[in-house]
Order: sequence, then structure tokens, then C-alpha cells
Amino acid sequence: MPDMLRPPERDRLIAYLERNLARPRQLGGVEVLALRDNPGGGSPEAELCWTADTAAAVELLSLPALRPRWAALGDRLTDFLLAMGEDTLLHDRTARAGCMVDSLDPRDFRVLTGTHEFTGDLSRGLVRQALRGPAASRHSGPAMAREVLHTGNLVEFRIGKRSYCLDVEDTVVRFGLVPQEDGGMMLFHESELRAQHGLLRREGIVGTLRYEYTLRPEDPRLGLRVSLQAARGVSLSEVRVTTALDELSGGPPGRSFGRIVLGADGRLRPLRLEAEALANLHQGPAQSLSLVEEAQPAAATGLHLHMPLAQRLRSIKLATRTIEGVVRPHWLLTRYQAASLPAGESLAVQEERLLAAGTLAGSERAYAALLADPALLAGRDPGTGEAQGVALNAVAAQLLFTGSGAYGQAEAPPLAPERLARLRAWYDRHILAFFAAMADAAAADSPVSALRPGRVGLRGLSFALLSLEMMARLPATPGAPDYHALLEAGLQALLARQDTTDSEGTFTEADGEAAMDGHAAAMLLLARLALRRPEDRLAAALRRGLGALRLGPSLRGGEPRAQHHPLLRARRADGAWSGDDGFRSARLGLLMRAMAVLMEAEKAGAVPLQPAEREHMQALFDTCFRLLRGRVRLQGEDLEALSSPVASAGDAATQPLVLLALLSPDEAALAAGAPAPQPA
Repeated sequence: MPDMLRPPERDRLIAYLERNLARPRQLGGVEVLALRDNPGGGSPEAELCWTADTAAAVELLSLPALRPRWAALGDRLTDFLLAMGEDTLLHDRTARAGCMVDSLDPRDFRVLTGTHEFTGDLSRGLVRQALRGPAASRHSGPAMAREVLHTGNLVEFRIGKRSYCLDVEDTVVRFGLVPQEDGGMMLFHESELRAQHGLLRREGIVGTLRYEYTLRPEDPRLGLRVSLQAARGVSLSEVRVTTALDELSGGPPGRSFGRIVLGADGRLRPLRLEAEALANLHQGPAQSLSLVEEAQPAAATGLHLHMPLAQRLRSIKLATRTIEGVVRPHWLLTRYQAASLPAGESLAVQEERLLAAGTLAGSERAYAALLADPALLAGRDPGTGEAQGVALNAVAAQLLFTGSGAYGQAEAPPLAPERLARLRAWYDRHILAFFAAMADAAAADSPVSALRPGRVGLRGLSFALLSLEMMARLPATPGAPDYHALLEAGLQALLARQDTTDSEGTFTEADGEAAMDGHAAAMLLLARLALRRPEDRLAAALRRGLGALRLGPSLRGGEPRAQHHPLLRARRADGAWSGDDGFRSARLGLLMRAMAVLMEAEKAGAVPLQPAEREHMQALFDTCFRLLRGRVRLQGEDLEALSSPVASAGDAATQPLVLLALLSPDEAALAAGAPAPQPA
């Protein structure tokens, strides 16, 4: 696997990262270095820093041949990965702050924050919240279809011997939007509760109920405060106020909030969904509640609630709907209580709510901590999921190169013991969280069993398994995860994603979609594994995967139709065909890298190929190289890889992956460490 670049060109491509994309960022009061999305003239989207992009650059700069010159840049970018994953969550990107009012009409308001869009009609007590911006577009848009409605509230009380249950939204009399000193906005609606009272049992106002929703420019949480004040001369008893969520059964087809986890008494407990009109999920105090979509982490919308006044919580009720045979949550009703409310006095409760584009199942404790302490989110977007695999791979590469002595050569600065210990602890924490997210709730304590491959993207899974293969070569340490067992369980999950029917070997995403980067990452993993431990199942999967790739005109244009591109297709769950090509340079780079390793596996006899297969593999490699070479241009003193044939500039998602394709990162990783043990 010879390098396709001479050192001067290689360094000019890396210098583009340093001079055009690397920027300092403040995360929780600490300055780190990250790669901004693109050199887009200071636009908010261009200035966002995505963890997956920085992780790919960290893998590149961890190579022993590059470390002598680029150690400082690589170490500072690694600090960004560590800061973005201080708990079991690895946040996908830095935060975009702000709060902008697009419409002040309280009957048809629209307020935009850095992460969410709020619309609705306060005269009807309706606040609609949806995810917005690049948090969804980076994930191909699935999260944008999900919105939640903060509405559907009831209030209950007794006056004397008579009980009342009133619909809050039917009693709204005052409402509006109130600007806040920090630049945020407070939305409110206020109800007058009417009931019979007094000696003559005349109907009158017995209380005022107010709902306040606070939107903050620097904080993605939605603050909710509910207060009920008893009228003068009226005492209420057995008071129940609610904080509700309605229409939860909506959202994308096939995606429902299938995981509900309650935090109470210091423990987390998954709750079972029942097909009932209105069931008690929980009785008594609780501190947190999480609802997570059944999908891979990068696409799984998460709705997380923090109840700081847990002692006032009486119960949590849930109504469900069965749609296409699937039981879906529909109406969530959290009920707070007071035994009595004397005349003129008030009962107040509050919650913090977080709607996240990307949620890691099994990390509900971390989400509860984020809600309780906003400092833990400072500078970070709440979404997670997309970057885990590539970040695990980048950290594992540094640990392997250090452990094998590769950094003691060619003037490559070694890593200090304290640094190594921090990297190892970070890796172990996140690899266990990665597998726990794929496990059934019942198997959360045993993350190597009952894996659900559909809960993770192919690219993320493939790179996580690459990291495990490297970690398995290091000497065992007390308390470390069983890397071999995790690798085998994950490998079985990945092989189950290969379609052996009419797609002829395509590795598909959870919904049956064909994605060139996921397929290429799976091929890269299997080829590297085959070189270290040849197995028939690996060779067979690689031959099928190679056969799934075609050469033909681009599906999206942008270059002369006569130029062939790699093509991939698969049949989706709905029966329609999906296709992908080499339009995105990053995907071309990943496929070229996979073909380079497959060539070495074939030469070593680990993956026997027929002459026609060998020619096809070479043609794919040559096509990727030709297309990428045509997309590299001069940018001042540096070299820039354009993100597509129609792009006017490069970006952080493209530059590291093109560099990795043109160098030989896998040769260095395969050469490091002790030989891998043969499977039993």
C-alpha cells in the first residue's frame, strides 16, 4: 500500500487543515482546537465544528510518519475529542447559540434558537418544538420530521366535597411572549379556573394557573415553570397540576419512542409500553424521564425531562396508540401534587426539557446530568451518535502506536503516561457505551449479547470494530473491557447487515438504504481483519461486497457522463431501490482506502479472487484515484480537496478522508503491535 502522495504535497494538504479550518473553541471554560465545517466566510453553519471531522483528522495525524511535524496539531485536536465526550455521550458538534423572534404574534408565534424552532398558538396553550438546522441536515434530515407538542394539560382539585378536573387549554385568558435580559424569550399562557364555591355555591374564579416556557440563547434546554395560585377566600385540596406532552405518536414512519427510561431513587429503570388508553407508568417521586426513538443513535430523536422538585411528583401517566402494529406513546402526563393550597397561596413546579437530534440509548444517566447542570453542555450541542466509531478509532490508533513503540522512532514525540491513562479511560468508557446502545434494554448489563445492528450506522460500527482490533493487540489491563468479545459480537452484527438477496452483497443501513461510505467502511474493516486473521466468512463477505459495486455514469451529474463512478444500490424496506455513487469526495476516499487494503489481502492470499474480480477491484481503485485527483486544487500555498465535483471549496469532512485515502494509514496500523490471536 504505497503512499500516493509525495511529502511536499501531503504537507500542503495537511497545512490546509491547520490554516483554513482549525479554530480554537471554548468548551466548559477550556480552550481546545477543532476543525470548523468549512472556510465559509464566518457564517454560523461554517463555524460549527463536527466531532467526526476532527476525529478523522486525529487518525490521520496519529500516523507515526506524520507525528514528528504535526504532533502539536494532532494532540490539540485530540483534546477536542476528549472534551466532547467527558461522560458516556460524545457530542456530535459544537453549539450554535442565539435566539431570534421571527413572529411575535402569540397566536402564531415563531422563535428560533440555535438548535430548535418553536411555533404555536399561546391562546390555545400550544407550544410546538422541532429540531432545526445542521443538527438534522448532517444526518440526512431524519430528525427534522420529529416535533413535539408541549400541550394537553389538566388541572385537578377539590373544593369541599366536590372534585374538579379542568382542561387547561380551554381556560386560557392571557398569553404572550416576554423578552428576557439574557436575550432569550419567555412564552406564557395563563388560565382562570372557575368552579362553584362559598356558602351559596356560586361559580367564580377559584385559582389562576400559569405556564411559562423559557427559551435561552446559550442553553438548548427548554425551561418549564407551572404555578397555581388559589384565589382569595378559596382553599383548594388534593391539588394536581400537570406538565404534558401530546401527539408523540406522530413522526417519521417506522420510528417511535420505543425506549422509555425513568430515573428514581438513584436508579434507572426501563418502563414497559402497554397498549392502554391511559396507564400509570410510575407512582411517586422521580428525577428524570427519557424517551428515545428506536433508531441508530445519530438519527434517534431523544426527549429528556428533568424534575428538580421530585418530591412533589405524584405520578406519570401515558396513553398509547397502535399504528401499523406498533405500540407508540401518544400523550404523556406528569402530575404534581399538593395536599392543600390555602387561599391566596401558590404551588409551583418546574422542569427542564431537552429535545436532542441524536440520542445514545443506555446513556440516560448522562442526559439527566446534562439537564441538571447546564455547565456540562457549555459549547456543545446536545446531539450525539454519528461520531462515536471514528473517534474510537482515532484514540485507539494513538494507544496502539504508543504501545508498539512506533512513537519512539523517527523523532515522533511519545505520549506521557498521564495522557495515555486518560486516553485509555476515555476509550473504555465510550466503547462500552457504544455497545450498550446496540443492546436490548434487558441485556444492558451484558453489552456483547442481543445486539440490534439497526441501532448503529455502518460507518460508525465498522470504525468501532477497527478500534477494537487494535486495542485487542495491546497488553491486557485490570478492569478493561473484553475487547475480543466485543469485536466478535460486533462483527456478527455487521455481517448481518449484508444483503445476500437481490442487492447482491450490499452492506445496507438499518432502513435498507445503500450508502457508499457505510459499505466502504465495512469493506475496509473486513479487509483489515482478513489480513490479520484470514477466515472464510470474511473472504466470502468481501467478495460479495466487491460484487455489489458497479462502475457507471454518476447518479447526480456534476462531471462528464462519460466518466465512470463507483455505483452501489440496495432495495429499501419499502421495496424501492436506493442508490449511491462517488459524488461526495469523502465517500470516494473511503472506498479507495478500502480497495487498497483489499488488494493487500488478495496479494497475501487472505481473500482469493478470480481474475475478473481482481480486475474489477483495480478498476474501482483507479476510478476513485482519478476522480479525486481531479478535485484537488491550489488554494494559496496549500492544496484543497473539493467536497464534490460541483463544490467551490473543500471542507473538514472531506480533507482528512481524502488524505487518508492517498496515504497508507492501514499499513502502519497493521504493522503495529503483537500478532493477533487466531480465533478458536
